[in-house]
Amino acid sequence: MPVRLLCLVLLALCAGPALAQQHFNILVYHHVAEDTPASTSVSPATFRQHLTYLRDNGHPVIALKTALDAVRNDEALPDGAVVITFDDAFKNIYTNAFPLLQEFNAPFTIFAATDPIDQGFNDMLSWDQLREMQAWGATVANHSRDHGYLVRHSPRDNAWREQMAASIRHAQQRLETELGDEVPRWFAYPYGEYSEGLKSILQNENYIGFAQHSGGVYRGSDFYALPRFAAAGVYSRLETLGTKLDSHPMPVNLASVPDMPTTDVQPSMTIRVDDTSDMSRLLNCFVDSAWQDARWIDDHQFQLSAPEPLSPGRHRFNCTAQARSGNFFYWYSQPWLVLAD
Repeated sequence: MPVRLLCLVLLALCAGPALAQQHFNILVYHHVAEDTPASTSVSPATFRQHLTYLRDNGHPVIALKTALDAVRNDEALPDGAVVITFDDAFKNIYTNAFPLLQEFNAPFTIFAATDPIDQGFNDMLSWDQLREMQAWGATVANHSRDHGYLVRHSPRDNAWREQMAASIRHAQQRLETELGDEVPRWFAYPYGEYSEGLKSILQNENYIGFAQHSGGVYRGSDFYALPRFAAAGVYSRLETLGTKLDSHPMPVNLASVPDMPTTDVQPSMTIRVDDTSDMSRLLNCFVDSAWQDARWIDDHQFQLSAPEPLSPGRHRFNCTAQARSGNFFYWYSQPWLVLAD
């Protein structure tokens, strides 16, 4: 066998289909401040630590558009690529985060709810501040009109669909009026709450959707509910954040993924993984923050259930599997919204 061909064969055998897959991870922040709710905040000092860690540990920060275009077009991405996003458009993004992002030359995206900006709320960014950051290279995208609960308190009928579509269109129109036609058709769900019905609205309106459950992004991801790793509050510690940044998306079959809203207070999921060749058979799963055993049904399907009734509101199942080929984990997260009676 010619040497070049032998090298290619060995590379394919060592890498495997999962390792060859282009992917990236997204971080989501809200506040960068010391006087805001702890659960959604990092201090400026901690944010600097995050940016330093990314720079010094092989995690180049790239623009969201660059990352999305690459995975959808099978183009090369830098190893360990990371995208930085902010939800809600708080003023401390401009006063505390923006100078650091400039210092580290790190592109970023802000998902903005437009009514609070139009109403001039003191703790929200202004259009002028958004324009200044956009001129530097930031991207501003849609986070709805009023940051309302879009799923949990709605009948989800045709009137609801029209109301949701109208909110998204209004916010997009305001963004384009103030910031220009280059505003992308991206939508971050308020509170990370979505449903199949809401995803179908985004599909009809030609948007990419972003949620708040954890995991990476690759060509096989659900582009109407892309995961993002929370990086604030208890999730801001570099010891655990580093593990997440090194993780790869678990290649699950989207047809097996349940909807986020459920009336079952003890939800269960049966997830099919299309390619398990590089995954350890030992799953490490959590229901919210409590470890929970998961059961393999066959070579490609595992099942995980809540051991006890869950309270109304948001919950999350997280599962990881150690890679056979390297020191990283494959990561999957299933968000739940348990609906009250």
